[in-house]
Amino acid sequence: MCHRIFPLLGGLFYFFAFGISNPLSAQTLSLSVGASAGYAPLLTYGRSDRSGGEIALFADLEYGKAIGRFQFTYLLPGTVANDNLKSGYAFHGSLGYNAPVTAQLSVPLMLTGGVSIVRFTAFGSAGTFTDASPQIGLTVSPYYKINDQIALQLALRYIHGFVADTRSDPIHLADALIGIRYTL
Repeated sequence: MCHRIFPLLGGLFYFFAFGISNPLSAQTLSLSVGASAGYAPLLTYGRSDRSGGEIALFADLEYGKAIGRFQFTYLLPGTVANDNLKSGYAFHGSLGYNAPVTAQLSVPLMLTGGVSIVRFTAFGSAGTFTDASPQIGLTVSPYYKINDQIALQLALRYIHGFVADTRSDPIHLADALIGIRYTL
């Protein structure tokens, strides 16, 4: 599977590096940080399909119409109907195209990759176990600028997990988050 993904990522790198930037127009670099909360209607670990609430911290770096994001997401274990789940969190990076719709509204479309990590107790076993799953997916994250610094942001993500080891299970995630972002 990896041998099919890396050529795709290389092609995307060239598209974003050379296809988006226009040397004749002025390009601006901006950094935004934000926080969001939401719901994950699809949270699959192995054969267990669950849902639950989550919170996230993120940072966006924009240059022209290219956008990159780093996001930390924490699953709120008390909202998941599973007594065996102790904690869940994820680190994801995204790269994509920021499509401006109006002066205030933009819709970034991004490829997302990263890892999700869960801590759980196994049935009939003492102790806590940890499992991680590499992931790749898609993020659509429109935001509406209230002013030059503050924007309301929505993120819709589907992230597909892969098996990392013979003793692990893939973690799949689909979520919707709403939050606020501040441009520095």
